[in-house]
Parts: sequence; C-alpha cells; structure tokens
Amino acid sequence: MKKVIVVYDDTVNVPYNVQIVIGKTSFGQIILKRKTVCTRFLEILQQTNVDIEFIRETDLKNINQKIELYGKNIVILHIFSNFVVKDENEFKILLEKIPFINENYKIVQEHDIVAIAFNQLDSYKEMLERYLLAKDLESITKYSSITVNAFLNIANYNNLLTYISGGFDARFFNSLEGNEYIVTKKSTNKNKIKKEYMYYQLLPDEMKKWMVMPYAFKENEETAQYTMERMHMTDIAIRWTHKAIDEEEFRNILNKTFYYITNRTQKTITKREYEEIEYDLYVYKVQKRIEELKKENLYSKIDLYIKSGTEFNSIDDIFEYYLRIYKQYSVKEKKCISVIGHGDLCFANMLYSKATDMLRLIDPKGALTEEELWTDPYYDIAKLSHSICGNYDFFNCRNI
Repeated sequence: MKKVIVVYDDTVNVPYNVQIVIGKTSFGQIILKRKTVCTRFLEILQQTNVDIEFIRETDLKNINQKIELYGKNIVILHIFSNFVVKDENEFKILLEKIPFINENYKIVQEHDIVAIAFNQLDSYKEMLERYLLAKDLESITKYSSITVNAFLNIANYNNLLTYISGGFDARFFNSLEGNEYIVTKKSTNKNKIKKEYMYYQLLPDEMKKWMVMPYAFKENEETAQYTMERMHMTDIAIRWTHKAIDEEEFRNILNKTFYYITNRTQKTITKREYEEIEYDLYVYKVQKRIEELKKENLYSKIDLYIKSGTEFNSIDDIFEYYLRIYKQYSVKEKKCISVIGHGDLCFANMLYSKATDMLRLIDPKGALTEEELWTDPYYDIAKLSHSICGNYDFFNCRNI
C-alpha cells in the first residue's frame, strides 16, 4: 500500500466577512476550545490505519522539495484548509481508499472542490505549477470526481458560525444540537437547564431584550432541554482571542455592556442582607471552588506550578492574599442595593454584532424563583473583568 502525503493547504484566502470573526488568522489556525482547526484535522488522520505523512503548508512554493523526499511510491492528497470535517466516519472511509487510486481525482462537495488526490508526483507538480499561477481550480482540475458530504466549508460565514457555535463552552453534561435556525441545549443536570429556562420567564420585561429567549422546555426522567433561536453572530470570546476586535469596536462593546449594567432592575436592601450576599459570592464561593479544585487529579501539578512559578507557596497563600485585599474594600461604605444580574457575564456568554451594534446574552446563572434573580451589583462587573483583565477566555480557548 502506498504512503499518503496529506498536504494541508493553509494558503486559502479568508473572505472579509470571515475576517471580521477570526481577524488575520488563517483557517487552519482558528482556535476552538484549546485546539486549532489544523490540530483537529491531524488528530482525525492519526485515528486511521493509513500510512500518512502530514504537511501543513503556508507557502506552496517549496512544497515540491518536501514531497520529493518521500520518493515515487506515494499518493498525494491536497486538501484546502477552509474545509473542516463534519462526518469523521465518511472522511476515514475516503482516506482508506486514497492509497489505491490509479488516476487523479477531485473530491467534491456541493460543487466545491474540497481536495485533490494524485496518484503520482509528476501530475501533482504539474497541477501545482498551474494553480500557483492561476488560482483557478476549475480550469486546472479536469479530473474525475468523488462526491462526498463529509465537510463543512467555513469560508462561508454562516457555516463558520455553525462550526463555532458547535463549540459553545457547554459543560460535560450538556449537549448542543441544532441547525441554521435553532439551537437546542440538553443536559442530564435537569435542575440547571430548568433554572436557565425559568430565568428568562422570571425576568422583568424591560430586561428580556438583552437575552436570547429560550422556549419549548421539555423534561423526562433522564434529561431536560430547551430551544433558542440561533443568533447569526459570534460570542465575543472567539473574536477577542483571535484579535479580531479593534479599539473602536471594543469601546462600542463596553458602552453597550455598561448600558445594560447601569439599567439593570435594582432594589434597596438592608446592610446585613448586602453583607451576606457579598460574603457568599466573594468568600464562601471562592473557598468552595478551591476545595473542589484540590480534589482534582491535576491539582498536584497546579500546586507545583504555584510553588515554582509564583511568589506563593500554596493556593491557600493566594487565598489569604485575596482575603486581605477583599477586606480592604468590603469595609468601605457602599450603597446597599441588589440588582437582577446575569451571573456569568464573561465574553463567552456575550453575543455581539458589529454591523448592527446588537448585544445578546446567553447562559445566565439561572433561577427558579424571583428571589434567585437578585445579586450583588458588582458581580457582573467582576465577571467582565475576568475576561478583559484576567485573560479568562485565552485560558478557556487557547493552550497557553
């Protein structure tokens, strides 16, 4: 069986409307949940029994020299990076057939050329020379076709949004399903799903405009679910981590966000009530999360990192330092009010359209009663700071 050289062509031009989402990043270097598109593609290749050599290429002028090192007994699959795999099984079947081709083929999906397979090096060189000059695949690929339905063309703006939305930061117990028009969120944590659904129903009318409306709540013995309209805009975290937001747009996002924060429904509470809410959010909740973290298998590595890479000897030392800062501010006089807050106002839960200046929020903390809607007025701001100053979305989306 011949060796298959997979040339991952990451020189594909990125359309302007896609650049709005991913900035100057190439398709292969788009990062979704800590992995690049290219890395995800390579992982699928490694799951097959085919003898494959993988080459990610950002400059096709030198590719011939690299391939010649593998000799003549090879098959070359030249695939374009704007196509991501949506059906792994079909793609793997295609890969298993590639080593046995006896002529050149173009892999086609809905009239788009996804990839081209060559049964010999010379024919690949010839095609490549013409492609570099013309960049016109149709005129230089007069080959037989193999029709597939295994890919998603993320050079299409709506397809890109579909691909990205499939990577919502859903926790392990959640699943997200849908199509171009709707998204259904399902979970075995039925209480959480019900709280997210009821949160919207309990909101004052003047605050509902900020949220994506959930509907069609269903519950059975094992799971609960609700459906939402698919908003054709990305969460801010995707664009923030790909450096696709300029200073002017960032200012517009903040103006819109603080308009929401300033106009949240509020009420006056007693000083004791205020202090109890404050302590629960900023002390007890942090303590609880630390104790949960200590039970994780990876905690020993985190503890070693703290000792070797910071000025602290343990996470408890960090918490003590945090408490000292917290106490400095908690003793100051504050206006004793409570607000109806989102509860997790980070960039990953904020959808924004630059073209329309529209902001919509998703995945609130949830509530089953009206009383559970209320929170400390600074909590949403602290969550927002988590994204802007704490680089939360870089840790959440990228390997850093």
